[in-house]
Amino acid sequence: AVVSTQSTGIREHKIRCPDYQGCDPDAAFKDFSERIRNYKKAYETLSLDLDRELSFIRVSNVTQFHINKITCNVQTKSAYFLMNLQTNTQTTLYFSRHGESIFNREGRIGGDTNLTENGKNYAQKLGNFLKEKQLTDIPVWTSLMKRTIETCSYLPNQNIRRYKSLNEIDAGRCDGLTYEEIGEQYPDEFALRDLDKYNYRYPRGESYHDLCCRLEPIIMDLEKLAENVLVICHQAVLRCIVGYFLNCSPDDIPYIEIPLHTIIKITPVAYGCEKENVEFGVTSTVTHREKQTTESIERRLLTAGLVLDNRPASPGELTSSDSEI
Repeated sequence: AVVSTQSTGIREHKIRCPDYQGCDPDAAFKDFSERIRNYKKAYETLSLDLDRELSFIRVSNVTQFHINKITCNVQTKSAYFLMNLQTNTQTTLYFSRHGESIFNREGRIGGDTNLTENGKNYAQKLGNFLKEKQLTDIPVWTSLMKRTIETCSYLPNQNIRRYKSLNEIDAGRCDGLTYEEIGEQYPDEFALRDLDKYNYRYPRGESYHDLCCRLEPIIMDLEKLAENVLVICHQAVLRCIVGYFLNCSPDDIPYIEIPLHTIIKITPVAYGCEKENVEFGVTSTVTHREKQTTESIERRLLTAGLVLDNRPASPGELTSSDSEI
């Protein structure tokens, strides 16, 4: 049984690793099997008795964990991550933003407004999609915001769970403003955010880094799921979640395109995830803002009274003629 499980694992997962791209599956299987035989010659199993003074996590057959002398935060998180991975379950994660909201249509960020008619139309089509694909029994996770709750009200699914951690990024003092108004009222903040969008924190609000930390328990719950799920939430939130599953860098996460009225299907496969967008042809406002050029950012920094050295600088090295930012 162990040999059969090992062979199945090699054929389903290992031969899809980057080492075997473009290789014949049978040849890849034979080569990896030979690897295992060579590993066995040199491998020495950690002993729970003889090595009890060492810090280690021993994983046996993917499902059995022996944790010994875990002493720091990184080790604890590593154990938590490994024990929450589902390696033998094929699931599909469905992600969607809420239907278009009033603030979306007006070009304002944040807020807690209701759906527009276009948004309601999308919610209805989303409900029809779930019926057609026989997904009416899967759980639906959503935030506590009006626009996501209203979107869910059009769905046939009864198992709906609301999580505060899925709320949109907190824009602080900028909540409810358009990007033009932010540029006029807070030109320094507007420029600083474009300089380092992932680490920038809105005044009295959050940064993308803060948001990723907030979403860590949600992401771990998604990792260990043994069933399909639909998550309905917000643009910045989905950038962080989708960015995690697609292995995006922190610099790229704030610029991942998450369009309105679109389902994003994420299917975990060996060594990554496959992504597919499903659109319904419902008109919506485009809320994606492209990454700004360095020249444009520097020009706005100067206009706001901020000065950068002639060398590459981090936001912490910016100086202002009035105060430190």
